[in-house]
Amino acid sequence: MHRAVTALLGPTNTGKTHLAIERMLTHRSGMIGFPLRLLARENYDRVAALRGPESVALVTGEERILPRRPSYWMCTVEAMPLDLKVDCLAVDEVQLAADRERGHVFTHRIQNARGGLETWLLGAETIRPLLRELLPDAAFTTRPRLSTLG
Repeated sequence: MHRAVTALLGPTNTGKTHLAIERMLTHRSGMIGFPLRLLARENYDRVAALRGPESVALVTGEERILPRRPSYWMCTVEAMPLDLKVDCLAVDEVQLAADRERGHVFTHRIQNARGGLETWLLGAETIRPLLRELLPDAAFTTRPRLSTLG
């Protein structure tokens, strides 16, 4: 049985991704889908530095790093291997469900991608009405901005 989905919403620079990675690393396995290859790579490097490169996979449309038995998967949203069972799953920048070109992929992940213990949907506050419609049982949390953007 899956736990309820948690939507973590807030503006840029509120620590949403950082929190999702922290939560993921408390579990034996996890996967995060990012909107950009560079974000997936940056967070792959971060998690590999914390847990060792043999523990982390990177899967994007352009790059694949697949150790023998990775515990954590950093992916672009389109490249997330959804046949894997992981304890914690997150999708970053879910407001892209409103995008004309890529929205269908984000919507599919919102509706179907789940972690066995935790599922996190990270994004801007603007996606709240759609998430409420698609996932009426989701828990909503809001984060304040940590610093001023210049």
